[in-house]
Amino acid sequence: MKKLFIIGGNGQVGFCLRQQTENRGIPAFVSSRNVLDVTDSRQLKELITKESPSVIINATAYTNVEQAEDDYDSAYAINCEAVANMAKIAHELDVPLIHISTDYVFDGTASTIYTENDQTSPINAYGKSKLLGEQAVISNHDKYVILRTSWVFGRHGKNFVKTMMRLFASKPALKVVDDQIGGPTYAGDIATAILKIVDYLERNPDSSPWGIYNYAGFPNVSWCTFARNIYSVALEKKLVDRVVEIAPVAAEFYPTKAKRPLNSQLSLQKIKSVFDIEPSDWAGELKTGLDNYLE
Repeated sequence: MKKLFIIGGNGQVGFCLRQQTENRGIPAFVSSRNVLDVTDSRQLKELITKESPSVIINATAYTNVEQAEDDYDSAYAINCEAVANMAKIAHELDVPLIHISTDYVFDGTASTIYTENDQTSPINAYGKSKLLGEQAVISNHDKYVILRTSWVFGRHGKNFVKTMMRLFASKPALKVVDDQIGGPTYAGDIATAILKIVDYLERNPDSSPWGIYNYAGFPNVSWCTFARNIYSVALEKKLVDRVVEIAPVAAEFYPTKAKRPLNSQLSLQKIKSVFDIEPSDWAGELKTGLDNYLE
């Protein structure tokens, strides 16, 4: 396998990509903020060209959904402009670009699960910047895989699972949103899926599997149900030794600056049929790895 160029090595998915490439002996240059400013187009091109990778993987993003409402310029610079430059560089080098996107490109009003072909209509600044990033990839390169994922959590970085584990230790009762539905997605599974796509591209150099793919966890649940699952496993593993009441509430109970889609359910048929990739097993990760989420 030739060298991978992984952008965003300090993020949840990038961290897992770093671990998995090291464990599998896959040559990879992993950049992070202290090595590469993705908004510096000249530095981006010089470093990628120097490393001469066979695949570029973009796992970096501006992900602070609330802050993006007030600082859209920063979100746009990282989630769109930088991505456009990555796509242009990948096109010049004639190498595939794998880019991570989000369920937030949808407005969440659909009554069914979202397929890759459904109409996009983001309802917050973060979602808008990510959709523009997708469009920048499509406009500037012809060899790309865009992965739309949702509700990402992992052993590295901040996420819902770590927040719940912290609250279980300090709060006797919690109110958790029950009318937003989606598929929690373990960052390690996203990394595994990306490397499986890389393997496919190497084994099938003449194929054209380019396009947008959904990748998320299954089954779909509400945030409240997800929290109850975390609590149940924490009790079973004796990571929590107290009773915590977890009550369902509507999203409007927690007013936020950024609107969030109520329906984030993604169809996972396409990625299974093309790459034979199964949904993220979020429940399995809780059972095997929850000890790692204690702060």
